[in-house]
Amino acid sequence: MSVIEEQILAQIKRYETIIIHRHQRPDPDAFGSQLGLKAILEASFPEKKIYAVGKAVPGLAWMSEDDEFMDEVPDKAYRDALVIVVDTANAPRIDDQRWPNGLEMIKIDHHPNDEPYGDWQWVEAGKSATSTMIYEFYEALKDQGLVMTAKAARLLYIGIVGDTGRFMYSMDKETFRVVSELFGYPFDYEAVLHHMSTISENAAKLSGYVLQNLTILPSGFAYLVLSKTLLEEFNLQDSGTAFVVPLPATIDKVKAWAIFEEQDEGNYRVRLRSRSIVINKIANQFEGGGHPMASGAWAQTPQDIERLINILDTALLAQNGVSEDGSGTN
Repeated sequence: MSVIEEQILAQIKRYETIIIHRHQRPDPDAFGSQLGLKAILEASFPEKKIYAVGKAVPGLAWMSEDDEFMDEVPDKAYRDALVIVVDTANAPRIDDQRWPNGLEMIKIDHHPNDEPYGDWQWVEAGKSATSTMIYEFYEALKDQGLVMTAKAARLLYIGIVGDTGRFMYSMDKETFRVVSELFGYPFDYEAVLHHMSTISENAAKLSGYVLQNLTILPSGFAYLVLSKTLLEEFNLQDSGTAFVVPLPATIDKVKAWAIFEEQDEGNYRVRLRSRSIVINKIANQFEGGGHPMASGAWAQTPQDIERLINILDTALLAQNGVSEDGSGTN
């Protein structure tokens, strides 16, 4: 048990209203840690008002077993509230920018602490998921009133499975220990795995397109640009495109890759992955960041796309001992 965990619980006990935020464009760990923490606090302190705020994403609505996915929170609720922000490295990425209106704010995250915002910070960049940290928070302080439920366990399990890429990106002993503890709670594991491992027919067609049209450079860097027009043709509706991100990893020559997705504003969301070079510092140069081997970024123009491709290609060539002109560097 760390001092910061005890300090966080002490703050939680002080407040009657607690509002939990997470990042924009949430993934399973963002929802899992946010809603999992909410479920733990509701079971532990039924007299308190516990809210989870942010934009509801239909493609992940299955994660919640409640009728209302996200809470509607009036502005006045923040006046005397403790705000907790989970799984969000940078303050501009926090979904629902009312978070500064609370009396105090706690940051709980597993990304590198490049922006240490908030009054209290519990950041462990080595953890596989923020959902892992939420379980450890319960476990360390269960003798001081914290209660785990099957609902919370299910949400945290989904968060861990999602952020580890089904344990492809993080396979440390602590992650598996936490998962084994979560297995002790009664929830429908098969239903969870069904949701996380199946895709729609249109999504399957896009997967085929991605594999057929992926550009793979001699360095081992691969990339694909998905235009808005192309995505409209596949009619994905609410399913999103996150399912295509792991696909390049199935190709043995690929060492790092980027999926560029055009947005309504004309810029491009970039999903970066690697099993070779560290990419989060590169992502920082493009309004992004994240983990050493899994990060996100933004390309504002086609020129930014070319520049990012060149940087990653060059980094892989350097690692392989080859200079940009094709000659050896050793």
